[in-house]
Amino acid sequence: MKKGLFLKELSNEEEKKLFTELYENDEKFKEWVDRHYELNVKVDKLEKHNPMSHFLEMELESLKKEKLKLKDLIWAKFNEYKKQKMEG
Repeated sequence: MKKGLFLKELSNEEEKKLFTELYENDEKFKEWVDRHYELNVKVDKLEKHNPMSHFLEMELESLKKEKLKLKDLIWAKFNEYKKQKMEG
């Protein structure tokens, strides 16, 4: 489950429900979550290379940066969505 990484970080069932709702109904959000999952798989795979070449180190660093940016976007969008749902 691609959104599973994020669901583990949520504290209650209501937040998990909202996250799933947003994932299922917002195409851009779904793209971000799916891409984050793909990057996570790639990072895990690259980290197992031993020894690691300079090229692989650079690739790994780039993937980690992209993954972190996506994570920030995902949480910002989710928090905005959660706030809207709770207010109205």
